Amino acid sequence: MVLIMVLTGLYRGWNDKMGQYIRSVPADIWVVQDGTEDMFHTPSVLPLSYEATISGLNGVEDVRPFSGRRVAFHHRGHDVNMYLVAYDKDNNSGKPARIVAGKPVPGEGEIIVDKISAKTKEIKINDALDIAGQKFKVVGLSEGGDVVTFSFAFINRGDANRVFRLPDSTNYYTVLLTEGTDTPTAISDIKGAIPSVDAVTKQNFIDNNTKLIRETFLPVILVLLIIGVVVGTAVIGLTIFTSVTEKIREYGVLKAIGMSNRQLYGVVIKQSMTAGLIGFVIGSTIAMVLQLTLGSWVPQFVSQINALDVVGIFGLTIAMSVLASYLPIRRITHIDPAEVFKS
Repeated sequence: MVLIMVLTGLYRGWNDKMGQYIRSVPADIWVVQDGTEDMFHTPSVLPLSYEATISGLNGVEDVRPFSGRRVAFHHRGHDVNMYLVAYDKDNNSGKPARIVAGKPVPGEGEIIVDKISAKTKEIKINDALDIAGQKFKVVGLSEGGDVVTFSFAFINRGDANRVFRLPDSTNYYTVLLTEGTDTPTAISDIKGAIPSVDAVTKQNFIDNNTKLIRETFLPVILVLLIIGVVVGTAVIGLTIFTSVTEKIREYGVLKAIGMSNRQLYGVVIKQSMTAGLIGFVIGSTIAMVLQLTLGSWVPQFVSQINALDVVGIFGLTIAMSVLASYLPIRRITHIDPAEVFKS
């Protein structure tokens, strides 16, 4: 039960974590260069002049440029991978999801990094990071920007122009629509006005950016979860089968004095469900404790177990217990009451 609940929490946690920062960005539509699928593997460069074209379309309430670039550097013996985002305070573009320590806005030569990356890579506030030939002082820690293999970090727009070397360009545009505007129509209008771009809904953009993790990492957790269910069923089944075998004479006596197979099956199923439910209570308690404590020791351990998951695992426990009764029931079915009294 501990294994099943922990893996369920990890599956839920990682699945939610992948698009956490992008989900926090206020946008109904993301405008990207045609042929771009995600932020990390297919580049997108758009002229700043497109902002005026998009803002003039019907139903568009707000348009903001969004610039970012993935960088790699070394710090205290660690290989660090970050996705630098240009934080433009004037239009609130590229803002961190949440600030947990330090300054909320990076000034010139300053950077805000994700707290999980800071912990795993030994990055502290006031540290100097050498990125793309420039020095940045860590002035704040954010939350919600860790994506397993790298994390989001934030520098001001002026520094971003020097690092990205795209002074008259941006990578994306985030578009907010007026209330009641039809999103597919707005997407069609944007693509019609600027043929060289693609426009996707916020959810599609999140899906595109989490696709790699969902198709490579999460299936591994799912396989481990299935193995956990099989192992749990086997453990319950073997435990009850051993119990039935040890009390085979008692079952034979009950059968001899007239107890039906159906009644004996009920006894076995109740034993199996009792074992499963005890395991569920103990296992879920341990899993909850692990969820609350392991994250502080291992920041990459992101577990989210909600009430619906607990209900689902409870139902799974019942199903496992019933399934585990199969072998013990078969053993009882073949008991010959006459054999019990031979010895």
